Amino acid sequence: MSILVSKYGLSFMISKEQQKKFFEYPLSFNNPVLTFKKFQDIIEERPVLKEQFDQIELIYHNRLNTLIPERFFKPETAKDWLAHQIKLLPNEPVTSDFISSIKAYNSYVPFQKLDLNFIKQTNKLIVKHSATAFFNNIEQIKNQTQNLPVFEIFLNVFPKDFQIAVFKNESLLAYNHFEYENIEEFLYFLFFMTETLEAKSHQSKFYIFGANNQTEISENLSMFTDNIQFISKKNPSQIFNYF
Repeated sequence: MSILVSKYGLSFMISKEQQKKFFEYPLSFNNPVLTFKKFQDIIEERPVLKEQFDQIELIYHNRLNTLIPERFFKPETAKDWLAHQIKLLPNEPVTSDFISSIKAYNSYVPFQKLDLNFIKQTNKLIVKHSATAFFNNIEQIKNQTQNLPVFEIFLNVFPKDFQIAVFKNESLLAYNHFEYENIEEFLYFLFFMTETLEAKSHQSKFYIFGANNQTEISENLSMFTDNIQFISKKNPSQIFNYF
């Protein structure tokens, strides 16, 4: 079972006997306590979520994270690094995922109650941040690609936010996570990043997760460059880019 937790909702995917089931529940709040209560209500509503699983993967999708180069990382100072990005409570937990492809740690704030909720249901509980999964997917694409351009720009698009990672000569140049309300805001953040990093269109290639060539985003992006690759996934739901 895989679970994606974001400010917009809770999403579940269950893979069993070569079949997949998807459940999605929107949220109208961004509060860990209320999220956990909603989580418990969902489990009572769907008994299948109480079963034993070979593996449970819990992914947090939010902007409460930061990347720390491996050479600077120490577990005891990860919270200090993250505190430069967001406001943290004194007792707030921080955990870190190692991303080998970029030689960096991704430190973030988990919901410990959700983590503990599933320990008894599986022998293998995997907890990570969506940025970690994003970079793992990027690594797969890069390993399959030849004749790489100077700039590789990866976008992971959701209905109201997107992650962006920019590589120059195969090295990570920048990563960010933006929220947007309309296509104008989306394009503003995107072109702000590319112009700041001097990623010229003739030197760049875009790789897009979570959107296809029929969306408003792709139509507008095509006016900037025609060097775009849409990364298709077998899963039908846009929110399951990571599974």
